[in-house]
Parts: sequence; C-alpha cells; structure tokens
Amino acid sequence: MILELIRHPFDTLTHGIMLPFLSLCYTTIFPNYGVAIIILTLVIKLLFFPLTQRQFKAMKITQTLQPEMKRLQEQYKDDPKQLQQEMMALWKKHGANPFSGCLPLLVQLPFFFAIYSAIASPKFKEMISMPGVYPGFDPIWLKNLAQPDPFFILPALIVLLTWLSQRQMPVDPNQKLLMAILPLMMGVISFNLPAGVLIYWVTQQGISTLQQWWMLKNTGIPGGELVGQEVVIPVKSKKKGRAS
Repeated sequence: MILELIRHPFDTLTHGIMLPFLSLCYTTIFPNYGVAIIILTLVIKLLFFPLTQRQFKAMKITQTLQPEMKRLQEQYKDDPKQLQQEMMALWKKHGANPFSGCLPLLVQLPFFFAIYSAIASPKFKEMISMPGVYPGFDPIWLKNLAQPDPFFILPALIVLLTWLSQRQMPVDPNQKLLMAILPLMMGVISFNLPAGVLIYWVTQQGISTLQQWWMLKNTGIPGGELVGQEVVIPVKSKKKGRAS
C-alpha cells in the first residue's frame, strides 16, 4: 500500500493526505464533513500564501510593464533578436521575470486538484455514507454533500466571486467579452457538481478574492485603476532629455 502511494504522488495527496485529513477533522474537531472541507481548504491556502503572494507580485510587475513592452514590440517588430535583447534588459532593470508568476501556480495546482479529486471521489461518498456519519452540511439546505445544491446557492456564489475577482484585476479590452461570459460559464459548470465540491470551490474562490483585494491594497507595486471594466495602468514618465 505504501509503495503504491509512493509510485503515484497524486494518489498520495488524494488518498494518503486529503481524505485522512477530512476524516480527522470530522472525528476530532467537528462532526461535519462540510466544515472539514472548509478547514482543509483554509490550511492549503495558508500553506501556499507566500507562493500566492509571489505569483501576484510577479503578475503585477508584468502588467505594469505592458505599455513599455508594447512600445518595444512596435519599435523592433522587424528585428526579433534585438527585441528579445531589449525585453530581457527591461525585465532585468525592473527585477521582473515573465515566467516567475507561473512556477508558484504550477506548484499549487496538484494540491488543489487533489482536494477536488478527494471530495469528488467514490471513497469520500463512502465515508459520508457510513452508519452514524452525518452526510450533509446542514439539515435544511445541504443534506448530502455527494448531491448537487438543491437551491443553487453555491453556484450563484461561484458566479459572484468569479465576477468580483475579475473586477479587481486589469482587463485586456480584447478579452472583455470572454471575461463577461466567464462567471456565467463557471456557474453552468458548477450547476450539477456535488455540494462538497462546491463548498471547496466557494471557499477557495472566496479566500483568493480576499487575498487579491488585500494584496492590491497593500502591495508596494503600482497597480491599475479600474475604469468601468477596463484598467489604465500608470506608467512613470521618461527621464528628461529622451526624445518623446
């Protein structure tokens, strides 16, 4: 059994860590698997907070440099080699790396997929179906975490939180239509998912939205100013003596 878990890291996360943690929360903290899902999500988000902060700051730097990057692309559109050199010099000058925001996300993804897989797995359904185990979150709204939300409250929250998250970040005018449709797409996707999965999704999205707001408010890196659904990103003026 142990060897099998070592050979399959994703299964180790799902069946060796996530599901036992949910069971531990149920038996030692509070006898409710909905609460256990919220606790697990909070723990994972807390563990990855430094990486999330690093990812956000890298993204903010890249967004702030977008006007200058576009200017270089236009200036050196016929000289790809010189364009690459100028881009590298720009990133080095501002301490930026176009790929630095991707690594933290790639590290976190397996854990978030593992949480999702654990809650959506047949093993979890078996756990909440055991004799003496309460299978829901509350007796009126979510009576069984393996079934969809009968009142569609969680899908509505997912739509709202996705929209709020978008409103806090710069939007490429060319992607405005896609960004307008995306929250509704998330609602459609979540429509028939098990309530346990939706509790995780809403908790994770809610924490991420709060993290975004907090980092935008407290980061020292200049951010964009919302104008409707578009963003105007402030750019420092050039030094005197340089041709305009």
